[in-house]
Amino acid sequence: MSIFKPDPRGLSLMTGIILSGSGIGALIAPPVATRLISAYHWRVSYVIIACAVLIVVTLAAHFLRRDPAQMGQVPYGQTGGDHRLSTDLRGHSLKEAVHTRQFYLLFALFFCFGFAMFVLMVHSVPHLSELGFPPVTAANMLAVIGALTIVGRLVMGGAADRFGNRPIFIIGFILTSAAVLRLISARDIGTLYLCAAVSGFANGGMGTSESPLVAELFGLKSHGLILSITGGGFTMGAAVGPLVAGYLFDIAGNYRGTFLLCAAISILGLILTLLLTPVKAEPGKGLPI
Repeated sequence: MSIFKPDPRGLSLMTGIILSGSGIGALIAPPVATRLISAYHWRVSYVIIACAVLIVVTLAAHFLRRDPAQMGQVPYGQTGGDHRLSTDLRGHSLKEAVHTRQFYLLFALFFCFGFAMFVLMVHSVPHLSELGFPPVTAANMLAVIGALTIVGRLVMGGAADRFGNRPIFIIGFILTSAAVLRLISARDIGTLYLCAAVSGFANGGMGTSESPLVAELFGLKSHGLILSITGGGFTMGAAVGPLVAGYLFDIAGNYRGTFLLCAAISILGLILTLLLTPVKAEPGKGLPI
């Protein structure tokens, strides 16, 4: 199973369409939250947002179905006969996956992705405030990131189906590095928003390709378990990145060192992605380390 092989079934684009919901949330939430806080202060605003999320998620969950058979329909690509969900469960188990270097490369590059993404998400607004822009303008930067995340998920999801998911991470890390380095010297709002747009586009593409990349490498046999562990690298990076960025800002009094570190982490993620190769051995036949 090669990571360079395109997926004619459109799974990456489908993933991108589904995950666009998070980008729409990121687009809508900052201006809404800003206006709620200005009207009701932050405590009441949190309650309002929490209630809205609870209602929307609960209602949406009632419309979820596991497979087309639950609705009396035939799965896509089948014409009749057995209407049960048809899933190819070939691939590597978790035990087999942890004996490959690809498993640890994925964990590390996902860490770099989470680190860079959440440093920008958490510290972009304080950075604009530090430069003297009003809070509403600063909050709109998050909306720009969210909007371009949607575009990135759709465009890069479709590209991943044609060219594979590994190239999406390569492009994503290059764009993120360039955007962060440009942020260091950017002072006008147009350039700042452009950097936000580029980073949002990159984040959308890489987020869409995360799960399909794991599936391409290790198959679907233990996909959920392998993704949950390697995806822990993303969560760890998302937790560590903003803390380190804030600490560096407290020491230096500006975001120059923070953005340089963020760019370095993105370049490291690019290198790790370039080192990623297909898992060639079949399960149970001695996987390469």
